[in-house]
Amino acid sequence: MNKITPPARRWYRHPYFIASTISVFLILWVASGQFGNAAAEAPATAEEAKSGVPVTRVTVKRITSSEVTREVQLYGRTEPDRMTRIAAEIGGRVMKVHAKRGAQVGEGQLLIELDARDLPEQLQSAEAVLAQRELDYQAASKLATQGLQGKSQLAQNLSALELARAELKRLQLALDHTQIRAPFTGVFHQRMVEQGDYVGVGDPVGELADLDPLIVKANVTESDIAQLSLGQAASARFVDGRTAQGTVRYIATVSHGGTNTFDIEVAFDNADGSLWAGKSAELSLPLESHYAIKVSPALLALDEAGNLGVKSVENGQVKFIPIEVVMADAEGVWTGGVGKQVEIITQGQGFVRDGDPVEVVYDQGDGA
Repeated sequence: MNKITPPARRWYRHPYFIASTISVFLILWVASGQFGNAAAEAPATAEEAKSGVPVTRVTVKRITSSEVTREVQLYGRTEPDRMTRIAAEIGGRVMKVHAKRGAQVGEGQLLIELDARDLPEQLQSAEAVLAQRELDYQAASKLATQGLQGKSQLAQNLSALELARAELKRLQLALDHTQIRAPFTGVFHQRMVEQGDYVGVGDPVGELADLDPLIVKANVTESDIAQLSLGQAASARFVDGRTAQGTVRYIATVSHGGTNTFDIEVAFDNADGSLWAGKSAELSLPLESHYAIKVSPALLALDEAGNLGVKSVENGQVKFIPIEVVMADAEGVWTGGVGKQVEIITQGQGFVRDGDPVEVVYDQGDGA
């Protein structure tokens, strides 16, 4: 006798039918949930409800511009204001060295003394000859006045007198040249002779450097040279960390052909001699002043034309403002061209474009 299988047991024998049934129920359940959510979801803002355009929420910071001065940074090297090589103007043996190497000397100070030999005696003889020639000329003049002597003889006496004067002057200069003196105040930083050396005419005996003022020479690009002027203030930072204030004293009018840069010189007071020549220095020269804001480089953006700027909010819409980079440092970028006050998008700027409506949330401390 055949047994009839209950309906429940027949279902377990058809697993594909069971799986299909469950899948249909799941699809219907998910669809009903989404439709319900869509019906219950309301527009995010009033602007989105009116326009039908999705509105992005952005964070905005209100920033007030401040006056900043752009500076041009240059690297240069300190040099003496002037340097001269001192040479012997007469031959002779070095009798005495009066100035040590590296000594600070004043103008006219005796540095090196050469052997005068018989120059003092020659000078005395020349003085006596000159006195004799003066008497002869005076006597000839009186006779010529009385008509007792011709003009030719008077002219010969005058010529002898002038020769005696010239010889005396030559010997005086020769004697003076045996004492080599500093032509200006400075540092006798190099000495090339010692006592007992023999020097000829034109032989170098030392070098004198004038370090007051101290000069820093640098090169300026053709884009910045027009903004510099003589007498302009400048500052320098030296490799040892010290700083000094100076003024521009020279600006070249012809550039270097290979680099298109111009030479400039900045003078620094160095009356105390604390600044040395031959050291590296970083120059800072202030240029024009601008009203600018300081922002993080992460807030800078490009528009569709490739212009650099920032995104702000005006009347509930995104506004792209082209900017001019005034200067930059490790903390941020100073940008000009934004006006006295601007509202910068600090979060969400990557998801909006110029003209998009936005919902504004201000940074803490900023007002609405």
